[in-house]
Amino acid sequence: MGVSSNEPFFLSGSDHACLLLHGLGGGAYEFSLLGQALHQQGLTVQAILYPGHDLALPRMPDSTWQAWYGHVQDTFDQLQQCHSTVTVVGFSTGCPLALHLAAQRPVAKLVLLAPYIARLYRPWYVPLPLERLLFSVGWWIQDVPRLRLPIRDEVMRREAEKVAFLPTFNLASVRSAIALLEIVRQELPQIQVPTLIIQSRRDSVVDPAGAQYLYDTLPSPVKILHWLKDSDHIIPLDLERAEVFWVVGSFIVNSCLKR
Repeated sequence: MGVSSNEPFFLSGSDHACLLLHGLGGGAYEFSLLGQALHQQGLTVQAILYPGHDLALPRMPDSTWQAWYGHVQDTFDQLQQCHSTVTVVGFSTGCPLALHLAAQRPVAKLVLLAPYIARLYRPWYVPLPLERLLFSVGWWIQDVPRLRLPIRDEVMRREAEKVAFLPTFNLASVRSAIALLEIVRQELPQIQVPTLIIQSRRDSVVDPAGAQYLYDTLPSPVKILHWLKDSDHIIPLDLERAEVFWVVGSFIVNSCLKR
């Protein structure tokens, strides 16, 4: 299996559907392999692209979390009309979107991969600390270049970079993602959905401590925190992707995993 496209995809399967939510500045390609693996287990799989992420452009356009969430909510509602069970799988910024959805809709299960839940991303793609950049000259700078995708598997990284749409990060969109975090943090105590969190200790983009914070804060009686040791940020495509596929599939299909 390889990464050949960044287009939204729908794979028809059972009455249990999985909605896949990509990261900020990313796309459906982040779920290319995981989506196939879940479909092979009989699940229906839907991967989307948010507004502002759906065209190959030389610069990432402005977009807001409200626009992303509107598309997420509409897609969830459509899936729910045709499927008795809908699990939501979020990656990076897809995680606060998934959590916000779970606070408002009957999500069956949550899978949170490399969750962006701390206030700021690590500054892996800019020379200055990101907080200083965002809230000083960042008000006048539209975007910053994306130097490389955070994937340690070199072959997979090259494949992903060929299909990724956006070579920059829009700073207004980053600020909008931060605004969403403030809302989601207030909602966490009311989210009791069975939740799986997977985080790499070598993540260069988000602080791994955010995964532990989520595990400690979510009141769900069923929650699992699974650590990886070798991957970078885009764990569905990186060195330990087979482990990710197995852990996610086991949790969604039969919840056989124990803490």
